[in-house]
Amino acid sequence: MKLLLILFFSMIADQPRQVLLFYTNSGKTAYNLQLAELQKHKPGVAERDIEIRSFLYTSETASEWQKNKINPDSSFTFILIGRDRGEKYRSVLPVSAATLFGLIDAMPMRRSEMKRE
Repeated sequence: MKLLLILFFSMIADQPRQVLLFYTNSGKTAYNLQLAELQKHKPGVAERDIEIRSFLYTSETASEWQKNKINPDSSFTFILIGRDRGEKYRSVLPVSAATLFGLIDAMPMRRSEMKRE
């Protein structure tokens, strides 16, 4: 059993955390604020192995919106996905780097990573 857990955690540890940003044209201001916040804290984003993916609502991205249960009437949605591919946090407002980093740093896998660093 312990070996299975070790294998599982080593497999998911290779997966980056993800910040998914969903926005419409009316949510462009919130989207730009979020990107600027993440850009300002680029070293912290890199240290926590966060991949940022953006989805402007179009017919091509509608399936991503559906998959993540985003209402197309929502102008902006922020989602944090953990290494295990589970949703960890969702907000309809831009999220500060301090909040994002606090959420991630409280995760068991991240605490384990920090001990090894």
